[in-house]
Amino acid sequence: MKPKVDPIADAPGQDSFSDVVTNLVAVLIIMVTVVGVRAKDALLNAAPAPAAVKTDPGPDLAAAQSATESVQVDIKHLVGTMQRQQIEIAYRREERDRVQLLVAAAEDTIAKRRGNLDASKQTQFDAEKELIAAKAELDQIERSSDAIAGTQSQTTVIDHLPTPMAKTVFGREIHFRLNNNRIVYVPWDELVQQLKDEVPHKIWRLKDEDEFTETLGPIGGFWMQYTLKRSEVAIPTKAGTSVQSRIELDQFTLQPVTEDFGESVEAALAPNSQFRTVLEQHRPAETTVTFWVYPDSFGHFRTFKHELYRLGYLSASRPLPEGHPIGGSPHGTRSASE
Repeated sequence: MKPKVDPIADAPGQDSFSDVVTNLVAVLIIMVTVVGVRAKDALLNAAPAPAAVKTDPGPDLAAAQSATESVQVDIKHLVGTMQRQQIEIAYRREERDRVQLLVAAAEDTIAKRRGNLDASKQTQFDAEKELIAAKAELDQIERSSDAIAGTQSQTTVIDHLPTPMAKTVFGREIHFRLNNNRIVYVPWDELVQQLKDEVPHKIWRLKDEDEFTETLGPIGGFWMQYTLKRSEVAIPTKAGTSVQSRIELDQFTLQPVTEDFGESVEAALAPNSQFRTVLEQHRPAETTVTFWVYPDSFGHFRTFKHELYRLGYLSASRPLPEGHPIGGSPHGTRSASE
């Protein structure tokens, strides 16, 4: 059984509040004393020397008067601050008294209710009261523990590859597709070469059409769908404006024969994989490896980027929305390697 506690003596914040008020008054008294000493020193410094009583003090007197006025302003300011602090102290004291009265009334009510109980219920009442106090203390300890745990610094390791400057790819470039935890080589150059070989045999279709779409392949598991169009361009000449017809590639897309082919990421990083076989056919110093990456594989690209850096290859990424095919056009942009 815990000893009884005086509710008035244990009211929250009484001793601390009295200490704050006492310290505040002491600080104000010290400040007033310091200001008085400054004023006295200023007047003594401004007093003329005995041998120069009959001379005009000039700027020295003006400086002394200015210092005196400054001290007087400081004193008025301190007096005003003290008055405001006194008002605040009186208000806080009255507020503390009200809280003490409420606490005393609550304790008196509890004591009366306890007095109406028999001995066994009084014991139970006291036990429940101690249990509530213990739970409150435990809750406070847990909050403090959580606060301390929250302030502990968490160490985060950030991987950094020393290739901060990206540059446009103009040399040899090979392509891979990263999607659904699988990687597959994209025969970009092979399909483009077949397109160049096929276009001269398809131009005749543009005699009666402004554009047409055709499909070629598959090569390496990919179809190419391309669109050729006819356009007219005005060219100024010495004899006037001449209109010429041009045939150009509008755009092309690459579609996989099936979504479920290629190697898993784990298999591609293993020795003797198809991924490593393709890499070995190209010199690292002359080759950039471009990945066409879908949203579910951004993390895998980071893994391959680390491995390619270790092997000496530059890498580039081409993020694609889900369901959007790989593609290109004469008006597109080049990859940027890192």
